[in-house]
Amino acid sequence: MRSPDDFSRTIRLEIPPDFVKDDIQRKQRGIEERIMPSSKLGTRTKEIAELSIEDADLKALFENLYDAALITDLTGRIIDANMRAVQYFQYTSQELAEGSIPDIIVGVDATVLQNICNNLVNDKFTLIQAHCTRKDGSYFPAEIASSRLHLSASEYLCFFIRDITTRREAEDEIKLARDELEQEVAERTKLNEGLNAEIAERKRAEEQLYAAILQLQQHDKAKSEFVSNVSHELKTPVASINYAAGNILKGITGPITEGAETYLHMIREDCARLIRTVEDILDMSRIEADTLKLNKVKINFARFTRRTVEALRIQVESAGMTMDIAIDNIIGFAEFDPEKIERVIFNVIKNAIKYNNPHGFVNVFLRYDETGFFVLDVVDSGIGIEKKYLGKVTERFFRIGEQVSGVGLGLAITKEILERHGGSIKLQSPPPGLDKGTIVSMHIPVSNPPSVLLIYEDEPNRLNMIKYLDDFGYNVTSVKRGEDILNAIGEVLPDLITVDWISPGMEGAITISTIRDQKALKSLPLIAILGEETDPVKQEILHGLALPLLQIPWQPEDLLNCLEQSVRGRVK
Repeated sequence: MRSPDDFSRTIRLEIPPDFVKDDIQRKQRGIEERIMPSSKLGTRTKEIAELSIEDADLKALFENLYDAALITDLTGRIIDANMRAVQYFQYTSQELAEGSIPDIIVGVDATVLQNICNNLVNDKFTLIQAHCTRKDGSYFPAEIASSRLHLSASEYLCFFIRDITTRREAEDEIKLARDELEQEVAERTKLNEGLNAEIAERKRAEEQLYAAILQLQQHDKAKSEFVSNVSHELKTPVASINYAAGNILKGITGPITEGAETYLHMIREDCARLIRTVEDILDMSRIEADTLKLNKVKINFARFTRRTVEALRIQVESAGMTMDIAIDNIIGFAEFDPEKIERVIFNVIKNAIKYNNPHGFVNVFLRYDETGFFVLDVVDSGIGIEKKYLGKVTERFFRIGEQVSGVGLGLAITKEILERHGGSIKLQSPPPGLDKGTIVSMHIPVSNPPSVLLIYEDEPNRLNMIKYLDDFGYNVTSVKRGEDILNAIGEVLPDLITVDWISPGMEGAITISTIRDQKALKSLPLIAILGEETDPVKQEILHGLALPLLQIPWQPEDLLNCLEQSVRGRVK
């Protein structure tokens, strides 16, 4: 007994569509040319009748098979065909019965038929994929299975033919999609390879860049350390020389001649210039290392500017120039580092002196900008700056002409300091309305006014001080006694505190001690208000605390000086 595996062995045979081209000439003759003459039809019909299937159910099954079915002899000559075959091939049953398998299945010849028979003898099925031809000359792809059939004591072949046109179209579409996908995959693979190569190259470049940056940072650090060390080494002997020259000018070492005095003044001027250069270099080194520290406090900017500019008037006038200062009593505050902004103003005005003409002028104006900035304009009648250099003079180490003194850091540092305060610098040459000279405009943002907590028991004096503080633009909160401080402060700390210690006893000292014991208040600047009589004990205590003192009766200018001294002393 044969096992099921013996019958499941199938020989697959695929006849390529190239046979279709070779079959064109043969197909043109058509099966109808081989239809037997009418004189022989009777004999052929009788032969078919002898092969008719006796079982009606089997005959019905044969006729109604889904696939086309053809019964042939062992040589492929068609004996019978079902209705599906008639539909497939568009021949009548009689026409098909007059043909053979090679006439309708392209590529099947005697050799193929012999192989089919041999396979069947060996209990193997043959599954063929080939093209079949219709009566109208068209072709369709088909899958053909064959088997043996015993009828009327004779052996025949039975071919089952299925039109696989739809399946082939689907397969072709799938193949096309697969080919397109493979091509896209290949392209993307190639692209990915390119991207991977680019990523690897970029990574290598980044590593090299990182190494270069690291090396530059090390070099920059070494340079900064060198500059700092050299600058400090220069400052000490220069300061000593300057100090010694000053003592000689004061006559400490005895009388000096007029010629020696001239040289000593020259020495001191050169020392001062060298010290400024060293300070510029040190500040630039701090800026590059991002270690420049700003100690900002809120100060009346107009008052600060006027005092700073007035300190330079003697230098302007000693150079044979005039100076006009138009700084009104503007009520407004800026939050800035006084020492740094003072140096900014010095740099700009000293440049206005250095690059000016004999009998020229240096004028200073302060104004409000509608965008919320104080603008300090320094206008000179000097040689001016060519338009092409206006954008470069604030660059580090930039100088115009070889004869110019200095290292070219003054305006660069000025720009850096102003920008770190949220401001800016602008140069224009010549100034509007003039044919020469330069105007330098420095912008500093306006800040909210500082708040003052006033601890004052005496009502008339307290109200008088509140009035003046209001007039000066300060925000004032007042209490009568020290124990009310914490309730008065709330969540927002004041910028400074004034303490009344007019009354006898130690109540003022207790208040000051209470303030200093509070962690949130201990760093706030304090002002102590004293009465007319001087109490040595109070003086000693306040001297030990290093507090600014305001003594009754005081003048408004005394109050302003004391307020400014307290906040500036906070950053010392």
